[in-house]
Amino acid sequence: MDSAITLFHQIIKMFLMMAAGYYFRKKGTINDDTTSRLSSILLMAATPCTLITSFNQEYSSQKLAGLMIALGLSFLIYLLNIAMASILCKKQDGMGKFCLIFSNAGFLGIPLVTGLLGIEMVFYLSPFISCFYLFVWTVGVVLMSGDRKTVTFAKIITNPCIWATAAGIVVFLLPFKLPSAIMEAVAMVGNMNSPLAMIILGSYMAKTNLFDMFRDRRAYVISFFRLVLLPGLALIPLSFTPARYSQIAMIILIGASAPVGALAPVFAQMFHKDTDEGAQIVSLSTILCVITMPLMIVLWEAMAV
Repeated sequence: MDSAITLFHQIIKMFLMMAAGYYFRKKGTINDDTTSRLSSILLMAATPCTLITSFNQEYSSQKLAGLMIALGLSFLIYLLNIAMASILCKKQDGMGKFCLIFSNAGFLGIPLVTGLLGIEMVFYLSPFISCFYLFVWTVGVVLMSGDRKTVTFAKIITNPCIWATAAGIVVFLLPFKLPSAIMEAVAMVGNMNSPLAMIILGSYMAKTNLFDMFRDRRAYVISFFRLVLLPGLALIPLSFTPARYSQIAMIILIGASAPVGALAPVFAQMFHKDTDEGAQIVSLSTILCVITMPLMIVLWEAMAV
């Protein structure tokens, strides 16, 4: 219960930062171009630096084993999401499937894990985030474009978060640590991750017609699947995790129970889909996660006893 309460407090703090983004957008301080540039800074610099910082810790075989456990669980969760999306959504419903498969594990997961357990525990969330970018530039692109030919290997291997994870593993495995001045500079850039992510999400919300959003039955259905059904199903394989890795399983659960990924409206715009629908689903699921994410942690702690 203590973890759920702490998680709830972290979500409230993030919503306050999102309110700043909402206010700036409504006042015209930021616009589409500003949000796009902030998103680039987040994805190209802040998130990769956060990932690298999380790997800056002393090597141990136990930590390496935990990282492999996190990687295996992450792949399993994404495969489960893909299978369930194909069952729950119509064949041509690319937007619906995208929203079910991809959670906002990077934007929300990193600040939540950092606030709940500390920056060093993002180490175990990094495989989930790397899997996100691996699947989003393959499965996600096919779902949104409807054409397998749009998948390119270059977009996968050139993603900054993939490279950051690889660099982080090197930092972790090195028999010596890099100079503190370098790692402190990396950490300072990474510290921008949470406020930037929340301001961007707040800006997305400001573009959404809240009246239409709260009347959108489809948005509620997809939010229920993303926030309750899929994380609930994820609890089943996570419950088989050995007790000594229970904290790692909880970290993966945080990523799995996060709201719809903020890339939904971005990919919708990229492939000429309904961006308003994507923004409404992201916004509604983000609001509802204040209730559902702590609930999932309560259920996990009850199962782990």
